[in-house]
Amino acid sequence: MKKNKQDQNNEKKIILEISKKIVRNDGWSKNLITKLIESGVKKSDLVLYFKNNYIEILKFSLDELNLILENNVKKINIINFPTSKRIKKILLERLSIINKDKIFYKKTFNHLILPQNLKIMKKNLYKSVDKMWYIAGDNSTDFSFYSKRIILGAIYSNALIVLFNKNIKDVESNIDNNLNKIAKIPKLKDRFSFLKDNLPIFFRSFFS
Repeated sequence: MKKNKQDQNNEKKIILEISKKIVRNDGWSKNLITKLIESGVKKSDLVLYFKNNYIEILKFSLDELNLILENNVKKINIINFPTSKRIKKILLERLSIINKDKIFYKKTFNHLILPQNLKIMKKNLYKSVDKMWYIAGDNSTDFSFYSKRIILGAIYSNALIVLFNKNIKDVESNIDNNLNKIAKIPKLKDRFSFLKDNLPIFFRSFFS
């Protein structure tokens, strides 16, 4: 019997959960596929759902994070908030989700910042910030559409570094400091330069 989309998605989630257990200990690598098969996952399912490629599982994990965020925010009444407070609330909710599985997401982050994963990192960072602005109800279509996403991408990346190297309590003050500082900078180009200059050297190339 042919499986429907819901059944297929459930099976993908099961494989993802098994993958997370492996990644928490060993990180992301090509060996993940072998370890999944050793854990009882059918090779045919890995081929069908993830093209037998661990990177496809990694991408799926980030898509699931976006979906969890959207579902969580739906339970919060943010419609009456000004846009700046909406986006801050959404950003903090995302980081809170990440914090609940901090080891897994830190291993994912560390793998994505490798030079060979630059394109994957940029694409998924854009998808993440675009999803946050979408949830916030952003309807801009002009130049600000892109500038908002670039600035949020830098703020989010900076907050991730704080989360992975300190703790969740330090994240909100980091976000507030960055938001307050860029609010005082009138020119968009100067705002972005400020955020980029406050990222670690290894991460600045992602915003070039």
